Amino acid sequence: MARILIADGEESFVRNAAATLHLRGHEVVSCRNFAEATRAIESSMPQLVLADLRLEGGGGFELLDRIKRDGRDSVVILTTNLGSIESAVEAIQRGALNYLRKPISTNEMVSLVEEGLSKVSGVAQTQVNLPSESSDLSLLTGILGNSRMMDDLLRLIEKVAVTESSVLVTGETGVGKELVGRAIHRLSRRSDRVFCAVNSAAFPEALLESELFGHRRGSFTGATNNKKGLFEFAHEGTVFLDEVAEMPLSMQVKLLRFLQTGEVRPVGDDATRFVDVRLVAATNKILEQEVTRGSFREDLYYRLAVIPMHVPPLRERPEDIRSLSEHFLLKFAERAGKQVTEITGDAMDLLVGYAWPGNVRQLENSIERGVALCQGT
Repeated sequence: MARILIADGEESFVRNAAATLHLRGHEVVSCRNFAEATRAIESSMPQLVLADLRLEGGGGFELLDRIKRDGRDSVVILTTNLGSIESAVEAIQRGALNYLRKPISTNEMVSLVEEGLSKVSGVAQTQVNLPSESSDLSLLTGILGNSRMMDDLLRLIEKVAVTESSVLVTGETGVGKELVGRAIHRLSRRSDRVFCAVNSAAFPEALLESELFGHRRGSFTGATNNKKGLFEFAHEGTVFLDEVAEMPLSMQVKLLRFLQTGEVRPVGDDATRFVDVRLVAATNKILEQEVTRGSFREDLYYRLAVIPMHVPPLRERPEDIRSLSEHFLLKFAERAGKQVTEITGDAMDLLVGYAWPGNVRQLENSIERGVALCQGT
């Protein structure tokens, strides 16, 4: 746990940021102006300061300069509603860990705060209500859950991420398969490269080939310019291919060849080029059954499912509903600028007792609707 100072004149941002960090076990002090912030730094000696660039009586730059001048080792993250490239560069040059433009998502804020705290000695990194290793992985991946199923999934993601093998993520609609793909990318050696997500069912066959492999000008009606395909664009990065079971058989052949050779050939081009891409595919169907029906190639299935990974539906892990609901509550209250701070016991009982056929996505939408319609706290 750590002492964190939030210096910001925006009431809704302070309230929601403080609530989020409190839930993660941190001690939070909030200030609304420059004078309060300087006094709080002297008295509470925070390990991390989250400060707005513009404060009454001063600002984030002045606060940063004072911290550095006094020789304190507090990590500083600056925020603003009116950012520019010049001020971002200046913030980093003057010693800030990062410079963020509002609105800031809860996941982004938590991730940066934990990154900052990891640079401060003497700060315990364990989180409340979760085993410490799972908490660290949750913060890194953005995947929340207290259940044994999700703990096992997080540990598998951690092991798989360091490999270069293709991954097949299965699970019902709305369980968060793309989030798993992003987590694998974030924990891999490719994390500083591009992550691209594409839905196989969103394009007609001809356009899907162009989307993945690119095309040359004049190769078909409407191809007025050369286009780089997704695989080439994501060179040395990760491509997440969703709803792969919906891919036409002719495209499955081309995808299989790409996985075997690493070569792409844009539509209308005779030349091929080699690209280095890790593929994470996903589907809500049982591909073994699709292979039996003849709608999915068996050789492609084995090539994709080098490492199979299943995301369980929400009804099988009801112990995760509470933490997910609280997370979504903070997220949407912050976005709406509303003082909705809790879910009543009766409401939480209803949430936990429901089967959620639409899984996490349905729960998220329900909490968003609840926050929007809520008249109190």
